Amino acid sequence: METYAIILAGGIGSRMESAIPKQFIPIAGKPVIMHTIQAFRDYNPKMEIIIALPDAHISLWKDLCNEFNFGVEHQISRGGRERFFSVKNALERVPDNSIVLIHDGVRPLVSSKTIDRVRERTIEKGNAIPYIESYDSLREIDGLKSSAVDRKKIIRIQTPQGFKSKDIKEAYNNKYQPSYTDDASVLESAGKTIELVLGNNRNIKITQPIDLVIVESLMQ
Repeated sequence: METYAIILAGGIGSRMESAIPKQFIPIAGKPVIMHTIQAFRDYNPKMEIIIALPDAHISLWKDLCNEFNFGVEHQISRGGRERFFSVKNALERVPDNSIVLIHDGVRPLVSSKTIDRVRERTIEKGNAIPYIESYDSLREIDGLKSSAVDRKKIIRIQTPQGFKSKDIKEAYNNKYQPSYTDDASVLESAGKTIELVLGNNRNIKITQPIDLVIVESLMQ
């Protein structure tokens, strides 16, 4: 099966205290998202890569590709007002009989092993979602009260999330719901069972300024 990677680059980085969106912040010599794209290219040089970008950022992205002499071949899909619509638009570029891996553009340290586990389980079972265990103590808030939660029953979900393209495209034909926090939740709402595979602890999602420091340190 041919494999496609959809890399989402629609964030505005409101928590990053930065003048530019977090996916374009330079780190270890080039913008974050270029490291992310390269991780997929390193895994499979023949993989089709689609970048989902808001209209307002397409010109900036092209300028950055020229500035950093970034030559990894990719398609550009126009992003939507929510993540849901960005993915839905990008999926139009993916053939039905294929595997699609949907990934956050600000997770540049995804490992080839994680990508491979997701892809192989998707081929076998129809979908695959990477996770890592929760190590912190957790509490559930209910109004002014809180109660302890058994962390063994809680896992942390990562990307890329893998799907048979026909299944996830059909799921994205459903109406948008605010409860759709990732692609797995969209597929699950269509009645599919979600398959889990082990992710990697370095696969950090850059959300706050401290994350940039951590990721750059890990790159070195």
